Amino acid sequence: MKKRSVWLSVVLYLWVGPVSLLCLPLALLAKWTGGGYCVHSGVLEIWGGRVGAWLDNGLPFLGAVNAFAMGHVVVGVSPEHLDSSRVHERTHVAQFERWGFFFPLVYLLAGLWVRQQGKHMYWDNPYEVEAREAAQVAISRIPPG
Repeated sequence: MKKRSVWLSVVLYLWVGPVSLLCLPLALLAKWTGGGYCVHSGVLEIWGGRVGAWLDNGLPFLGAVNAFAMGHVVVGVSPEHLDSSRVHERTHVAQFERWGFFFPLVYLLAGLWVRQQGKHMYWDNPYEVEAREAAQVAISRIPPG
């Protein structure tokens, strides 16, 4: 994987920053309620506590999820869930870097577009399809053992 310049990284963090900032309080909530957080490969990962329970109990319109990305923040049920969904969620981080703070709107519009075609708003959303395909490619590259 090609390493990007520091300047490009700064620009991308600023481009996505407004969305990432909205999720920062989740790190404190998770930590104060038995979960935790850390920075992994340039992304703030948050897990467990009330935040993990919230994901496990279900998000509006989605139900229970293992993890989700918002900007350069990925929130997961547990560290294990974050590990198992890392490629998928990093694909969403890259999508945020492409679209910036517009991505939540773009994602929603893509979901509505596929729904108009009689497909599932989440499972057939092209951004979810891209993330699932990236995760599948990564799994196929793991040597048997």
